[in-house]
Amino acid sequence: MDKMPEDIRNYLMEAHQLAGQWSLPNNRGNHTNSKSIPLKSVSVIGGGTMGRGIAMAFSLAGFETILVELNQQAVENCRKELEITYAREKTFKRLNDSKIEKLRNTLQITTDFQKLKNCDLVSYLEEFSMKNIRIQIVEAVFEDMKLKKELFTKLDKICKSSCIFGTNTSSLDLNEMSSVLSDRTKVVGIHFFNPANLIRMVEVIYGSYTSSEAVATAFEACRAIKKLPVLVGNCPAFVFNRLLGVYLNQSQKLMYEYGYLPHQVDKIITNFGFLMGPLTVADMNGLDVMEKLKKENGWPASDFEKEVWRQKRYGRKTNKGYYKYDPKTHKKEVDMEMEQLIEKFSKQARPNIQILNDQDAVNFLLYPMFNEGLLCIEEGIIDHENLIDIMFILGFGWPILTGGPMMFGHQQGIEKVANTLILWSSLEPTNRIYKVAEKLRQIDQKHLSSKL
Repeated sequence: MDKMPEDIRNYLMEAHQLAGQWSLPNNRGNHTNSKSIPLKSVSVIGGGTMGRGIAMAFSLAGFETILVELNQQAVENCRKELEITYAREKTFKRLNDSKIEKLRNTLQITTDFQKLKNCDLVSYLEEFSMKNIRIQIVEAVFEDMKLKKELFTKLDKICKSSCIFGTNTSSLDLNEMSSVLSDRTKVVGIHFFNPANLIRMVEVIYGSYTSSEAVATAFEACRAIKKLPVLVGNCPAFVFNRLLGVYLNQSQKLMYEYGYLPHQVDKIITNFGFLMGPLTVADMNGLDVMEKLKKENGWPASDFEKEVWRQKRYGRKTNKGYYKYDPKTHKKEVDMEMEQLIEKFSKQARPNIQILNDQDAVNFLLYPMFNEGLLCIEEGIIDHENLIDIMFILGFGWPILTGGPMMFGHQQGIEKVANTLILWSSLEPTNRIYKVAEKLRQIDQKHLSSKL
């Protein structure tokens, strides 16, 4: 942090300040006139990796914390996984013996939903921790609107009237989700980033019915566990995953349209400054995540993607994705079958956009992210560019010297980015990713006018 350039330091400090100055549209309330409900008891439903991390954070912050699991076997597995986490965190000196003892004594794990009747905040995760049925449960529950509504219907009958319902959904419509509640204003999105106990960023999402009290409560809960909340509006994939989806889609195109191999794409991005390449990230997150997101939201998928899904190449969890993984050590290795699949598809492709070198490939990945951020602002989903940037620096490990996807776009020269994206849009007019933001179109028009 000491080596951070002053302009970037100031830019991110401003983002911190702006994040706290949240406001709902149509005079529905803001940070100056809205108060959190008193927070004493918090429940986290789902004891997977993220659920455990969130529950640990709330418990260490002094809240009565209840972690709800699927069944008794899942409870026992959750306890074992927590002990593994405690040991690891102690090794890294992020936990000491007194904090571990506090967690063992105060973090409750149960299957009894009735214990939630006095909770002030209920956070619903998507993953249960029962090892022998983990994949089945993730596939059944992840981003499944029907199951989420069933859960909220159940919670609505148990929890007290003042309880705020937080959902960790990464893409689903909050308005539809809240339709089963007697009071729809109580639902707010609280989208944690994985691993939740380490990453400081949280995306707080409001729907058409979300009250300012619910938002204030989400913000207070995040601050209590030392997270930075950023308010965004309700739309498919919200802000972070909208931009991340563009990035991952473009990284796939480098393979199936241009013939880049996974390790080549990843190397280009790590050379740029990222700690991890996009295809390694995709394998870690699970390629089934994108499959479910695209199917749930009706987003188009390439033939290459469909073939990857058909082969159940879901990443680390199935020991094969863009790379293959040793079942025992989980070590990443080059997968010749994947490389042959890439060769097959890329030989048939006739890409319209020219990529001549590594910088072209970086621009191919990152310019559309910048454009997507501008679209989010134009749609009123988020208020400021630097809020997008701080999400990616804290939540994704974006290389800090380029300040995030939005600052990167300006560093490149906004006229250059505008001209490039307008060209790409003309070459691929039906591709949603190249829908050019109005701000870039206006810059291009001003540039043309100045030449006349």
